[in-house]
Amino acid sequence: MRNKWNMYALYKVMRFTLLALLLLLNFPSFGQQYPGGSKNKKASELFGQAMRANDYLEYEKALGLLDKALKKDAYFLDAWLLKGDIHQRIGQKDKALEAYQSLLSIQPENKFAIYECGKVLSSLQRYDEALRFLNQLRSRRDLGNLQSKFELLHQNAVFASESMKHPVPFDPVNMGPNINTEQEEYFPGLTVDEQKLFFTRRDASVPITVQNEDLFISEFRSGLWSEAVNLGEPVNTRENEGAFSTSPDGRYLFFTACMRPGGLGRCDIWVTWKENDQWVKPLNIGAPINTKHWESQPTIAPDGVTIYFASDRPDGYGGSDIWKSTRTDRGWSEPENLGPEINTPQDEEFPFIHPDGQTLYFTSTGHPGMGNRDIFVTRKTTGGWEVPVNLGYPINQYGDEYNFIVNRKGDKAYFATNSRTDGFGGMDIYEMKLYEAVRPVVVSYVKGNIYDAETRQKLTAQVELMRLSDGELISSTYSEKRTGEFLIPLPSNDRYAFKVEADGYLLYSANFSLEKTSRDEPYILDIPLKKIKINEDMVLENIFFETNKFELLPDSKAELNYFAGFLKKNPMIKIEISGHTDNIGSVSANQILSEKRARSVYDHLIDLGIDDSRISFKGYGDKKPRDSNDTEEGRANNRRTEFKITGIQ
Repeated sequence: MRNKWNMYALYKVMRFTLLALLLLLNFPSFGQQYPGGSKNKKASELFGQAMRANDYLEYEKALGLLDKALKKDAYFLDAWLLKGDIHQRIGQKDKALEAYQSLLSIQPENKFAIYECGKVLSSLQRYDEALRFLNQLRSRRDLGNLQSKFELLHQNAVFASESMKHPVPFDPVNMGPNINTEQEEYFPGLTVDEQKLFFTRRDASVPITVQNEDLFISEFRSGLWSEAVNLGEPVNTRENEGAFSTSPDGRYLFFTACMRPGGLGRCDIWVTWKENDQWVKPLNIGAPINTKHWESQPTIAPDGVTIYFASDRPDGYGGSDIWKSTRTDRGWSEPENLGPEINTPQDEEFPFIHPDGQTLYFTSTGHPGMGNRDIFVTRKTTGGWEVPVNLGYPINQYGDEYNFIVNRKGDKAYFATNSRTDGFGGMDIYEMKLYEAVRPVVVSYVKGNIYDAETRQKLTAQVELMRLSDGELISSTYSEKRTGEFLIPLPSNDRYAFKVEADGYLLYSANFSLEKTSRDEPYILDIPLKKIKINEDMVLENIFFETNKFELLPDSKAELNYFAGFLKKNPMIKIEISGHTDNIGSVSANQILSEKRARSVYDHLIDLGIDDSRISFKGYGDKKPRDSNDTEEGRANNRRTEFKITGIQ
């Protein structure tokens, strides 16, 4: 995959142009990297002219001048080296190799020519040949500023040589004319239900300096992707919009805009969301995420409050790093660098956090790879992040790979490239099967609608999913005001508490047990919320006890915290906590057990700061079954903890 003109390329071009201008102002220092001069006055004069032409990017003129200089002095080492550099820069790799080898025929120990031969051969994916050159430098002690570059190039050549002997499955398929056109399409983004695909499109026929990147959307209908539609104003403007991330339900878009009015630096991260089927005017998410430096390529985690992004701000490990920030009641937290496990002295960019919330894909030029930007995967652990894994050849090749995202099941990935022959022009978006070793956790999702239990009016409510074992927030969203609809990711292999809360209504809870199992089919829920009024009751679905015991299990913590929060938000209500059992065992034993369980919940709520004057508790034993006691499922439903509104002050 090659780095074509897009918002990211524009930033790099601007940085390169600034460097070129600095070189023009400081010409003598640039010449110091070509220490092998000529005693021939005319050859030296021609070389100086070639250097100036090179600084002005007049490459053909520079090459002509160098050829003239070499006719005057065929042993002019600097001229051979600059000739090789220019041929390499304009993509004439074979001619670059010839120039460096000509230099080595004169001075076999020239470290610059040896290094550049290894570099060119690596770019041609002739890694074993590259290593024959690079191994000559391994014991050298005079590499100086070349040392770190050599070490990176050598480690990549070693890795790439081995990787090409063990290719991974790779079968990309172009996503077709409804997505891809003769223009350039890249930066794909997919909703969790895989029904909406967002991406960036740029008119490839105009110069990069023209601001013409826009966001588009296509929907999956009857097994096909619909013709993509421009999101229009106010999201798209005369400025560039791209490098974005969508929330799991597709209702929030975080994107990058460069040089946009209201920005804080070169490139900033902005956000927009849908209200009544309309995108609102985007907002700059502000400090401390955005700074005077370069912030781009956001990816929003499924919890809805954590954002990962790339930035070249100071205090990183070098180049651009990947950072994260969490939204709190006081705004976004100070960004945290993901650390040396992920970030290197080179560039780490294009993060994508999977809907499982723990698998991160990104690109790097610093970890061992095929050369330039490779795609890597890492997984979150209790202590940080695992050592990143290169996705392997031929997913990664010499060049730039990026724009990589993965669907919720983990079996498909999407990326952009211009290197294939089956494209429609410029960069196209492709779909591929992802091999099992680098897949994330399978993710299902919960989808439904929320409404008033009496009037059936659609409601806006907060929907949250929390892991029962440690209370960690997994995902958070709001139902849409007009339709009451919501969508929230549900990772496999764990147990979760599910909560719905709306102002003026009782708390609704449920649980999903996917422990030691994978599920890719969604849960579809209809959720009627009861208004807060006397005698209304609700089951607390995530209160757990061991059989015939009344001590609360640790997995009850998330539900109790939810419930305490609900009571604090509604200080005018009084409640009764009630315990219920099935009919197994004696009536007296069940009565005692139900009372002790209700008391345990009561005591815990007091510990969480709820005034005891607002709470009472009572055990009902098996007197109020909600289901049949003739089946295990029915008996499980009857073993429950409830609360009932007993008063409103």
